[in-house]
Amino acid sequence: MQTPITHSQFKALYFQYAQPLSGWTEEYWNQFFETKKGDVYYFEAPESPLANRMMISTGQNMHRMFFLTEDAEESFFQFPIHDDR
Repeated sequence: MQTPITHSQFKALYFQYAQPLSGWTEEYWNQFFETKKGDVYYFEAPESPLANRMMISTGQNMHRMFFLTEDAEESFFQFPIHDDR
């Protein structure tokens, strides 16, 4: 379940769950989120210890942090293959 949170809470959670080798760095935070204090933020807690891949979905003035498993992350970026035969 996603929960609305403040910019400060989002920042604390970002750094709590950030994996720098996955690109979640302080520089990334500063470039994309630090100045967006008036935006709306949501947090969806990991469903299990295996859901350790942080994802952030960003829309118009809205940011949502959620978590996927490693397998789900790999398939998240795959396009469905349509067999039109």
